[in-house]
Amino acid sequence: MTKQLPIDLSRIDKLLLDRDAMAPQQSRALREASVPTVAVGDDCAVSEALQVALLTAVNLAHKSFSALVPVQASDGVWGAACMTALSAKSTLGEALREIGAVREVAGHGQALRLLIGDVQAEARALRVTFDGWRVGVGPAVSMARLEERPYCMLAPLAAAAVAVGESFSAWANISVEATRKNIAFSLWRPDLDFELEEALGEPVAEFPRKVEFFGLGHLGQAYVWAMVALPFEDKSALMPYLCDDDAVEPPNLETGALLRNEDLPGRKTRVVAEWLRQRGFDSRLVERFIDEGYRRCSSEPTVALSGFDNNEARQWLARAGFTAVFDSGLGGEATNFDSIAVRAWPHSQSADSLWPLENQAQREERAARQKRRTSSNPAYGDIVADECGKLLVADKAVAVPFVGAVAATLVLAEVLRRTNGGPVFSDCRLRVCSMSTDPLVARLGDLKAAPIRGLETVKLRC
Repeated sequence: MTKQLPIDLSRIDKLLLDRDAMAPQQSRALREASVPTVAVGDDCAVSEALQVALLTAVNLAHKSFSALVPVQASDGVWGAACMTALSAKSTLGEALREIGAVREVAGHGQALRLLIGDVQAEARALRVTFDGWRVGVGPAVSMARLEERPYCMLAPLAAAAVAVGESFSAWANISVEATRKNIAFSLWRPDLDFELEEALGEPVAEFPRKVEFFGLGHLGQAYVWAMVALPFEDKSALMPYLCDDDAVEPPNLETGALLRNEDLPGRKTRVVAEWLRQRGFDSRLVERFIDEGYRRCSSEPTVALSGFDNNEARQWLARAGFTAVFDSGLGGEATNFDSIAVRAWPHSQSADSLWPLENQAQREERAARQKRRTSSNPAYGDIVADECGKLLVADKAVAVPFVGAVAATLVLAEVLRRTNGGPVFSDCRLRVCSMSTDPLVARLGDLKAAPIRGLETVKLRC
């Protein structure tokens, strides 16, 4: 059997490797065979919000299932102008092909269908819908299409991400309810029933002119995708800072929202900067490692978005002199990869309490747990023979891109609400694969945000 180097191990296939002792090659083949079909209504040709949902759904499905995504759309939709900055292509069809779509006229066997726009409901289909800041996903026979008022482009983006998550959850047998239940929540008031009037939210008109992205992996690229989905009046007025010191590696291609094969072996900062440049955005690059000595300088943004995957780096960022830090943390095990914790800094807790470090006993327990995993899972021996290599594989996190996309909508929603005087939340938690119509677990800080000190803003189209 051909050995697969640990560095090439898919973070998605590691889910079934750890849970079911399934070889990565077999997991990938099963994923490819289960990719959902996306069916698009003709109204998508003239709706920026529906195009955001469509491109997000295709991008995430392509990466999550490692396969071309069948898209059923009319000639009018396929040839329509691309209205969102998520693609630099002029037509929607070109934009879809670039991110892994294949046009399909007939049905795709028994594949699950994701319905976007004015598409007739049918069995074995999920409705992807939104209204204002409300998000709705569910079986087309029970989830009615919402009004789809485009108050916030994060709502259609979140709906698409949740729908891909439901597709993946059904394929991986994570939840018996996947694709069979309605999911609904509000990005404006995640703590409330989404049907309440307050959950609809309000149109917003401003976004920080300068934002610094720390870490450009799974989370950081999802943040950038979500930011670019916003309808800026003048894209050239925005000035994102990109901070990372890593190169693109093969496993990043599936989990990174912006990456393609031709980006190997580039630096993450430069790949993301080029992706932004093609879409009309300028950026500043900060290619360095962040440590305890890092401090924000006067010309840097006052707002930071943390895409770090460890608490030590989060503590360093909290002490670096930013006025506001928005962070999300994801689970990395087969049992919790879909968990999201979003936090805003400053916080009522200290940075040490909010993001505690592992003590010696916890490190030893984690090492022992990994050793037990490698010794009891025969599939590890098919990947690498020596014990050190097995432990290296065991230490790799499980990561699926729809989780980062959902986290990004929650983080960017917090940024938008705080910038525009909306409600603010210090904490929000959820499990993407076990969502329902219940409110999210979110701690409300204030119904009306105080202005972020010293913040310059750019205009959004309302």
